[in-house]
Amino acid sequence: MKTRAALFHAVGQPLEVVEIDLAEPRPHEVVVRMAAVGICGTDLHQVKGEFRRPTPMVLGHEGAGVVEEVGDAVTRVRSGDDVVLSWAPSCGECAGCRRGRPATCRVLNAAIPNGTLPDGTTGMSYGGETVYRGTATGCLAERVVVSEQVALPLAGAVPSDQAALLGCAVLTGVGAVLYAAGVEPGASVLVIGGGGVGQFVVQGARIAGAATIVLCDPVEGRLDAARAQGATHVVGPDELRGLMRAELPDGADYGFDAVGYPATTETALRATREGGTAVIVGLPPQGERLDLDPFELIRKEKRLTGTLYGSEDPAVALPVMLEHVRAGRLDLASSLGPSFPLDEVNAAVETSLAGEAGRVLVVP
Repeated sequence: MKTRAALFHAVGQPLEVVEIDLAEPRPHEVVVRMAAVGICGTDLHQVKGEFRRPTPMVLGHEGAGVVEEVGDAVTRVRSGDDVVLSWAPSCGECAGCRRGRPATCRVLNAAIPNGTLPDGTTGMSYGGETVYRGTATGCLAERVVVSEQVALPLAGAVPSDQAALLGCAVLTGVGAVLYAAGVEPGASVLVIGGGGVGQFVVQGARIAGAATIVLCDPVEGRLDAARAQGATHVVGPDELRGLMRAELPDGADYGFDAVGYPATTETALRATREGGTAVIVGLPPQGERLDLDPFELIRKEKRLTGTLYGSEDPAVALPVMLEHVRAGRLDLASSLGPSFPLDEVNAAVETSLAGEAGRVLVVP
Protein backbone atom coordinates (compact mmCIF):
# COMPACT_ATOMS: atom_id res chain seq x y z
CA MET A 1 0.00 0.00 0.00
CA LYS A 2 1.25 3.49 -0.86
CA THR A 3 0.65 6.82 0.84
CA ARG A 4 2.06 10.32 0.69
CA ALA A 5 3.75 11.39 3.91
CA ALA A 6 6.00 14.15 5.27
CA LEU A 7 9.45 12.80 6.12
CA PHE A 8 11.65 14.47 8.72
CA HIS A 9 15.30 13.84 7.87
CA ALA A 10 17.42 16.12 10.05
CA VAL A 11 17.47 19.35 12.02
CA GLY A 12 17.64 22.32 9.69
CA GLN A 13 16.29 20.40 6.71
CA PRO A 14 12.74 20.88 5.42
CA LEU A 15 10.32 18.00 5.72
CA GLU A 16 10.02 16.12 2.45
CA VAL A 17 6.62 15.05 1.11
CA VAL A 18 7.09 11.72 -0.68
CA GLU A 19 5.20 8.54 -1.43
CA ILE A 20 6.11 5.81 1.05
CA ASP A 21 5.15 2.17 1.44
CA LEU A 22 2.73 1.07 4.17
CA ALA A 23 2.48 -2.54 5.29
CA GLU A 24 -0.99 -4.02 4.88
CA PRO A 25 -3.06 -4.05 8.08
CA ARG A 26 -2.56 -7.06 10.32
CA PRO A 27 -5.56 -8.77 11.98
CA HIS A 28 -5.93 -6.19 14.78
CA GLU A 29 -4.96 -3.12 12.73
CA VAL A 30 -6.90 -0.55 10.73
CA VAL A 31 -6.17 1.86 7.89
CA VAL A 32 -7.14 5.44 8.70
CA ARG A 33 -7.47 8.13 6.04
CA MET A 34 -6.23 11.22 7.88
CA ALA A 35 -8.45 14.31 7.81
CA ALA A 36 -6.49 16.62 10.13
CA VAL A 37 -3.21 16.44 12.07
CA GLY A 38 -2.13 18.94 14.72
CA ILE A 39 1.45 20.16 15.00
CA CYS A 40 2.22 19.34 18.63
CA GLY A 41 5.08 20.51 20.82
CA THR A 42 6.50 17.00 20.72
CA ASP A 43 6.88 17.31 16.94
CA LEU A 44 8.58 20.68 17.37
CA HIS A 45 11.07 19.23 19.86
CA GLN A 46 12.13 16.80 17.12
CA VAL A 47 12.32 19.51 14.47
CA LYS A 48 14.49 21.68 16.74
CA GLY A 49 16.79 18.80 17.68
CA GLU A 50 15.67 18.76 21.31
CA PHE A 51 14.65 15.10 20.96
CA ARG A 52 17.08 12.65 19.36
CA ARG A 53 15.23 9.92 17.51
CA PRO A 54 15.97 7.87 14.40
CA THR A 55 15.28 9.22 10.93
CA PRO A 56 13.76 9.40 8.39
CA MET A 57 10.63 9.74 10.48
CA VAL A 58 6.98 10.56 9.87
CA LEU A 59 6.04 12.93 12.68
CA GLY A 60 2.51 13.53 13.95
CA HIS A 61 0.47 11.83 16.65
CA GLU A 62 -2.46 14.23 17.16
CA GLY A 63 -4.93 13.42 14.43
CA ALA A 64 -8.39 12.42 13.32
CA GLY A 65 -9.72 10.69 10.23
CA VAL A 66 -11.93 7.99 8.79
CA VAL A 67 -11.38 4.22 8.93
CA GLU A 68 -10.90 2.92 5.40
CA GLU A 69 -10.07 -0.73 6.04
CA VAL A 70 -10.00 -3.10 9.01
CA GLY A 71 -8.10 -6.28 9.78
CA ASP A 72 -9.87 -9.62 10.10
CA ALA A 73 -9.88 -9.57 13.93
CA VAL A 74 -10.91 -5.93 14.47
CA THR A 75 -14.02 -5.48 16.62
CA ARG A 76 -13.83 -1.91 17.96
CA VAL A 77 -14.41 0.06 14.74
CA ARG A 78 -15.73 -0.46 11.24
CA SER A 79 -14.93 0.99 7.83
CA GLY A 80 -16.42 4.47 7.55
CA ASP A 81 -16.13 5.27 11.27
CA ASP A 82 -14.85 8.71 12.27
CA VAL A 83 -11.97 8.23 14.70
CA VAL A 84 -9.42 10.17 16.69
CA LEU A 85 -5.98 8.66 17.15
CA SER A 86 -4.63 7.94 20.61
CA TRP A 87 -0.88 7.39 20.68
CA ALA A 88 -1.09 5.26 23.86
CA PRO A 89 -2.38 1.72 23.23
CA SER A 90 -2.24 -0.64 26.20
CA CYS A 91 -0.04 -3.72 26.35
CA GLY A 92 -2.34 -4.93 29.13
CA GLU A 93 0.49 -6.47 31.12
CA CYS A 94 2.86 -3.86 32.59
CA ALA A 95 2.19 -2.02 35.85
CA GLY A 96 1.10 1.18 34.10
CA CYS A 97 -1.39 -0.57 31.86
CA ARG A 98 -2.77 -2.66 34.70
CA ARG A 99 -3.62 0.51 36.63
CA GLY A 100 -5.33 2.05 33.61
CA ARG A 101 -2.50 4.38 32.54
CA PRO A 102 -1.39 3.16 29.10
CA ALA A 103 0.57 6.36 28.42
CA THR A 104 3.06 5.12 31.04
CA CYS A 105 3.27 1.68 29.41
CA ARG A 106 6.83 0.37 29.63
CA VAL A 107 6.62 -1.26 26.22
CA LEU A 108 5.29 1.92 24.61
CA ASN A 109 7.82 4.19 26.28
CA ALA A 110 10.65 1.94 25.17
CA ALA A 111 9.33 2.08 21.60
CA ILE A 112 8.85 5.85 21.29
CA PRO A 113 12.57 6.83 21.46
CA ASN A 114 13.27 4.11 18.90
CA GLY A 115 10.65 5.44 16.49
CA THR A 116 8.66 2.22 16.35
CA LEU A 117 5.30 0.79 17.26
CA PRO A 118 5.15 -1.05 20.60
CA ASP A 119 5.99 -4.34 18.88
CA GLY A 120 9.25 -2.93 17.51
CA THR A 121 8.12 -2.64 13.88
CA THR A 122 7.21 0.47 11.91
CA GLY A 123 5.29 -0.87 8.92
CA MET A 124 6.66 2.05 6.88
CA SER A 125 9.45 2.21 4.33
CA TYR A 126 10.82 4.41 1.57
CA GLY A 127 13.10 3.20 -1.17
CA GLY A 128 13.44 -0.10 0.66
CA GLU A 129 14.68 1.57 3.85
CA THR A 130 12.85 1.72 7.19
CA VAL A 131 10.81 4.83 7.94
CA TYR A 132 10.28 5.53 11.65
CA ARG A 133 7.17 6.74 13.46
CA GLY A 134 6.85 9.83 15.63
CA THR A 135 5.39 9.02 19.07
CA ALA A 136 4.53 5.48 17.95
CA THR A 137 2.02 6.89 15.47
CA GLY A 138 3.46 8.80 12.51
CA CYS A 139 0.24 10.24 11.12
CA LEU A 140 1.54 13.27 9.22
CA ALA A 141 0.46 11.45 6.09
CA GLU A 142 -2.57 10.80 3.93
CA ARG A 143 -3.03 7.34 5.44
CA VAL A 144 -1.71 5.47 8.45
CA VAL A 145 -1.98 1.89 9.68
CA VAL A 146 -2.49 1.60 13.44
CA SER A 147 -3.76 -0.82 16.05
CA GLU A 148 -7.50 -0.77 16.59
CA GLN A 149 -6.72 0.40 20.15
CA VAL A 150 -5.29 3.60 18.66
CA ALA A 151 -8.40 4.45 16.62
CA LEU A 152 -11.01 5.70 19.10
CA PRO A 153 -14.53 6.16 17.64
CA LEU A 154 -16.09 9.62 17.56
CA ALA A 155 -19.55 8.72 16.25
CA GLY A 156 -19.53 11.97 14.25
CA ALA A 157 -19.60 14.03 17.43
CA VAL A 158 -17.29 16.83 16.23
CA PRO A 159 -15.84 18.07 12.92
CA SER A 160 -12.57 16.43 11.92
CA ASP A 161 -10.41 19.53 12.39
CA GLN A 162 -11.65 19.97 15.95
CA ALA A 163 -11.49 16.21 16.56
CA ALA A 164 -7.75 16.22 15.88
CA LEU A 165 -7.21 18.26 19.05
CA LEU A 166 -8.79 15.47 21.09
CA GLY A 167 -5.88 13.24 20.12
CA CYS A 168 -3.41 15.01 22.38
CA ALA A 169 -3.91 18.66 23.42
CA VAL A 170 -7.38 18.24 24.93
CA LEU A 171 -6.73 15.00 26.80
CA THR A 172 -3.41 16.35 28.06
CA GLY A 173 -4.55 19.82 29.12
CA VAL A 174 -8.03 19.18 30.47
CA GLY A 175 -6.91 15.86 31.93
CA ALA A 176 -4.08 17.55 33.82
CA VAL A 177 -6.69 19.59 35.68
CA LEU A 178 -9.46 17.05 36.16
CA TYR A 179 -7.47 13.86 36.69
CA ALA A 180 -3.87 14.68 37.65
CA ALA A 181 -4.52 17.65 39.94
CA GLY A 182 -8.18 17.19 40.84
CA VAL A 183 -8.84 20.93 40.95
CA GLU A 184 -11.88 21.66 43.09
CA PRO A 185 -14.54 24.38 42.69
CA GLY A 186 -13.43 27.77 43.98
CA ALA A 187 -9.71 27.04 43.64
CA SER A 188 -7.12 29.41 42.21
CA VAL A 189 -5.08 28.26 39.22
CA LEU A 190 -1.97 29.58 37.49
CA VAL A 191 -1.13 28.33 33.98
CA ILE A 192 2.32 28.99 32.54
CA GLY A 193 2.16 28.75 28.75
CA GLY A 194 -0.85 29.42 26.53
CA GLY A 195 -0.09 27.21 23.57
CA GLY A 196 -2.30 24.33 22.44
CA VAL A 197 -2.07 22.41 25.70
CA GLY A 198 -2.07 25.48 27.96
CA GLN A 199 -5.32 26.72 26.47
CA PHE A 200 -6.96 23.45 27.40
CA VAL A 201 -5.54 23.63 30.92
CA VAL A 202 -7.38 26.96 31.17
CA GLN A 203 -10.58 25.35 29.90
CA GLY A 204 -10.12 22.43 32.27
CA ALA A 205 -9.81 24.85 35.18
CA ARG A 206 -13.00 26.60 34.12
CA ILE A 207 -14.83 23.27 33.78
CA ALA A 208 -13.60 22.31 37.26
CA GLY A 209 -15.09 25.51 38.67
CA ALA A 210 -11.89 27.36 39.55
CA ALA A 211 -12.63 30.89 40.80
CA THR A 212 -9.36 32.48 39.67
CA ILE A 213 -7.51 31.39 36.51
CA VAL A 214 -4.30 33.21 35.60
CA LEU A 215 -2.66 32.57 32.23
CA CYS A 216 0.93 33.72 31.65
CA ASP A 217 2.38 33.80 28.12
CA PRO A 218 4.51 36.25 26.10
CA VAL A 219 2.31 36.01 22.96
CA GLU A 220 -0.52 38.56 22.90
CA GLY A 221 -2.75 36.40 20.71
CA ARG A 222 -2.57 33.57 23.21
CA LEU A 223 -3.58 35.91 26.01
CA ASP A 224 -6.63 36.99 24.02
CA ALA A 225 -7.58 33.36 23.37
CA ALA A 226 -7.18 32.41 27.03
CA ARG A 227 -9.33 35.31 28.13
CA ALA A 228 -12.11 34.10 25.83
CA GLN A 229 -11.70 30.53 27.10
CA GLY A 230 -12.20 31.38 30.75
CA ALA A 231 -9.03 32.92 32.16
CA THR A 232 -9.90 35.58 34.70
CA HIS A 233 -6.48 37.24 34.37
CA VAL A 234 -3.92 37.14 31.54
CA VAL A 235 -0.41 38.51 31.76
CA GLY A 236 3.00 38.46 30.14
CA PRO A 237 6.01 36.98 31.98
CA ASP A 238 7.35 40.37 33.07
CA GLU A 239 4.06 41.28 34.74
CA LEU A 240 3.38 37.95 36.44
CA ARG A 241 5.02 38.75 39.78
CA GLY A 242 3.06 41.98 40.16
CA LEU A 243 -0.24 40.37 39.27
CA MET A 244 0.30 37.54 41.72
CA ARG A 245 1.07 40.01 44.51
CA ALA A 246 -2.13 41.89 43.77
CA GLU A 247 -4.52 39.00 43.11
CA LEU A 248 -3.02 35.93 44.78
CA PRO A 249 -0.52 37.17 47.37
CA ASP A 250 -0.34 33.75 49.06
CA GLY A 251 0.17 32.00 45.72
CA ALA A 252 -2.09 29.84 43.58
CA ASP A 253 -3.66 26.65 44.86
CA TYR A 254 -2.49 24.95 41.66
CA GLY A 255 0.33 25.90 39.31
CA PHE A 256 0.50 24.23 35.89
CA ASP A 257 3.60 24.38 33.70
CA ALA A 258 2.28 23.79 30.18
CA VAL A 259 5.70 24.55 28.65
CA GLY A 260 8.01 22.08 30.37
CA TYR A 261 11.29 23.98 30.50
CA PRO A 262 13.08 24.07 33.87
CA ALA A 263 12.61 27.83 34.18
CA THR A 264 8.85 27.61 33.62
CA THR A 265 8.53 24.73 36.06
CA GLU A 266 10.42 26.75 38.67
CA THR A 267 8.06 29.68 38.06
CA ALA A 268 4.97 27.50 38.49
CA LEU A 269 6.33 25.97 41.69
CA ARG A 270 7.42 29.30 43.15
CA ALA A 271 4.02 30.85 42.46
CA THR A 272 2.13 27.99 44.14
CA ARG A 273 1.01 28.65 47.71
CA GLU A 274 2.14 26.74 50.78
CA GLY A 275 0.43 23.36 50.71
CA GLY A 276 -0.41 23.83 47.03
CA THR A 277 0.31 21.62 44.02
CA ALA A 278 2.47 22.32 40.98
CA VAL A 279 2.00 20.12 37.92
CA ILE A 280 4.45 19.70 35.04
CA VAL A 281 2.37 19.24 31.89
CA GLY A 282 4.70 20.21 29.02
CA LEU A 283 7.57 18.02 27.89
CA PRO A 284 11.10 19.39 28.40
CA PRO A 285 13.85 18.99 25.81
CA GLN A 286 15.77 15.76 26.14
CA GLY A 287 18.45 15.88 28.84
CA GLU A 288 17.14 18.93 30.73
CA ARG A 289 17.34 18.82 34.52
CA LEU A 290 15.39 20.63 37.21
CA ASP A 291 17.31 22.36 40.03
CA LEU A 292 15.10 22.29 43.11
CA ASP A 293 15.39 23.80 46.57
CA PRO A 294 14.05 20.96 48.75
CA PHE A 295 12.87 23.46 51.37
CA GLU A 296 10.36 24.70 48.79
CA LEU A 297 8.73 21.29 49.13
CA ILE A 298 9.48 20.54 52.79
CA ARG A 299 9.06 23.77 54.72
CA LYS A 300 6.18 24.99 52.55
CA GLU A 301 4.67 21.51 52.12
CA LYS A 302 4.23 22.00 48.41
CA ARG A 303 3.64 19.09 46.05
CA LEU A 304 5.31 18.79 42.65
CA THR A 305 4.05 16.18 40.23
CA GLY A 306 4.02 15.39 36.55
CA THR A 307 1.25 14.29 34.25
CA LEU A 308 1.40 12.42 30.97
CA TYR A 309 -1.48 12.51 28.49
CA GLY A 310 -3.91 13.72 31.15
CA SER A 311 -3.30 10.93 33.69
CA GLU A 312 -6.22 8.83 32.47
CA ASP A 313 -6.82 6.04 29.98
CA PRO A 314 -7.67 7.83 26.68
CA ALA A 315 -10.48 5.36 26.03
CA VAL A 316 -12.01 6.44 29.36
CA ALA A 317 -11.25 10.16 29.08
CA LEU A 318 -12.41 10.69 25.49
CA PRO A 319 -16.13 10.04 26.14
CA VAL A 320 -15.93 12.48 29.07
CA MET A 321 -14.42 15.15 26.82
CA LEU A 322 -17.02 14.54 24.13
CA GLU A 323 -19.78 14.99 26.71
CA HIS A 324 -18.23 18.31 27.76
CA VAL A 325 -18.20 19.33 24.09
CA ARG A 326 -21.84 18.36 23.59
CA ALA A 327 -22.84 20.26 26.74
CA GLY A 328 -21.03 23.40 25.58
CA ARG A 329 -18.51 23.32 28.41
CA LEU A 330 -15.50 22.50 26.23
CA ASP A 331 -14.81 24.71 23.21
CA LEU A 332 -12.58 23.14 20.57
CA ALA A 333 -13.04 25.64 17.75
CA SER A 334 -11.50 28.55 19.68
CA SER A 335 -8.17 26.71 19.91
CA LEU A 336 -7.87 26.12 16.17
CA GLY A 337 -5.18 27.95 14.24
CA PRO A 338 -4.55 28.00 10.49
CA SER A 339 -4.68 24.84 8.35
CA PHE A 340 -2.22 23.84 5.64
CA PRO A 341 -2.31 21.10 2.98
CA LEU A 342 0.27 18.33 3.27
CA ASP A 343 2.39 19.88 0.51
CA GLU A 344 2.75 23.00 2.69
CA VAL A 345 3.77 21.10 5.81
CA ASN A 346 6.92 23.18 6.25
CA ALA A 347 4.85 26.37 6.35
CA ALA A 348 2.71 24.71 9.02
CA VAL A 349 5.78 23.88 11.09
CA GLU A 350 7.21 27.39 10.75
CA THR A 351 3.90 28.94 11.72
CA SER A 352 3.75 26.78 14.82
CA LEU A 353 7.36 27.56 15.73
CA ALA A 354 6.54 31.26 15.45
CA GLY A 355 4.06 30.96 18.32
CA GLU A 356 0.72 30.91 16.50
CA ALA A 357 -2.04 31.43 19.07
CA GLY A 358 -4.10 28.45 17.86
CA ARG A 359 -3.22 24.86 17.06
CA VAL A 360 -1.75 24.65 13.57
CA LEU A 361 -3.22 21.82 11.50
CA VAL A 362 -2.16 19.88 8.43
CA VAL A 363 -5.06 18.57 6.37
CA PRO A 364 -3.65 15.76 4.18
